[in-house]
Amino acid sequence: MMRRGSSDISSFPCQPSPTHGEFLSDHSGSPSDQDATLVSIRHATRSNNPELRISMCTPNLLSWLCPMILSSNPSSQTNAIAVVVNLSLEPTNRTRIVKSGILNLLIGLLRNGADAEAKGLIVAAVHSLSVEEKNRTTIGALGAVPSLMDVFSGRGEAQMARQDAGMAIYYLTFSADNRGRVVKTNGSVRRLVGVLKGADEEDEIKSVGMRIVCNLARCEEGRSALMEANGVAVMVGLIEKSGTNSVVPERRKCWEDMAYMAAAAVYGMSKGKSLRFRCMAKSANAEEVFSRVLEERGGAIGEMARRTIQAMRGDGEEEQRDEWYEYTGGRGAGGLGMSEPMKRRYGSFGGNTAVSGPN
Repeated sequence: MMRRGSSDISSFPCQPSPTHGEFLSDHSGSPSDQDATLVSIRHATRSNNPELRISMCTPNLLSWLCPMILSSNPSSQTNAIAVVVNLSLEPTNRTRIVKSGILNLLIGLLRNGADAEAKGLIVAAVHSLSVEEKNRTTIGALGAVPSLMDVFSGRGEAQMARQDAGMAIYYLTFSADNRGRVVKTNGSVRRLVGVLKGADEEDEIKSVGMRIVCNLARCEEGRSALMEANGVAVMVGLIEKSGTNSVVPERRKCWEDMAYMAAAAVYGMSKGKSLRFRCMAKSANAEEVFSRVLEERGGAIGEMARRTIQAMRGDGEEEQRDEWYEYTGGRGAGGLGMSEPMKRRYGSFGGNTAVSGPN
């Protein structure tokens, strides 16, 4: 649990409001009454009725949840955070939640220590809130990036929590400010690259990590940090593996997508045709691997391979790259982005009463 003396959490001016329809008729009741109220709200927000979640996301309810999130009672805390996650499933609720101040509390809990269940719910909430473009700068400014990276790169963390933390970082790094925050967070890029080269890492975790790498490769400081972390060799290795028989048939599509993103990342690092990049590419035998990609695959990945080979050789003119990153973002994230983790989570916040779908 969190350290109760943490000033950045306990001093936050968030006090309960007196009423919220049938749920908040008595916020001053006993702890058991408050917990029962939270369970009722949690159940209601699991409804498959989006309009209900939207109507429930009021300033009164959000304010009432704040002290529940800081509760020393694990059950109350978990239920309150789960309510926030469920409310955040509706796009129109996401800016309301951030403006309420709840996000500050959640990030503080994540930073200062939360149990495994609360941690999983917190990163799910941050993931969902980060999908809203207007929230990304605020989330980064509140200091979420280091704690999210700790969860994503933590081998001992639950896989779903790692996926949610990684997807939150992915969405946050569409903001230039947040790309800088990732790069400047001590050891973050090295840990990220370490996840990608980990032999025992799940493919789903690597796939999320590749999305982050592609975003970092969009900026100069990100490219530099990736090369410093031996990112060129790791990306080339992933592309090489995707073309071997070591990938089982049912994972082939996942590895094709990862190879696409790895090629995009190397293509990004090739910008400027720096001597450093060319030396690292040569050491990783990248030209041979990209030549094979060019021969065997067409479309955008083939074009990226062609242009990357030119950069390795110092040939050709420097071209406009934004369109290729947009394409990469569309393929690398649009189909899997927020939808998969949140669809798997949808309706799953019932603790011991969890159900396979919303009810």
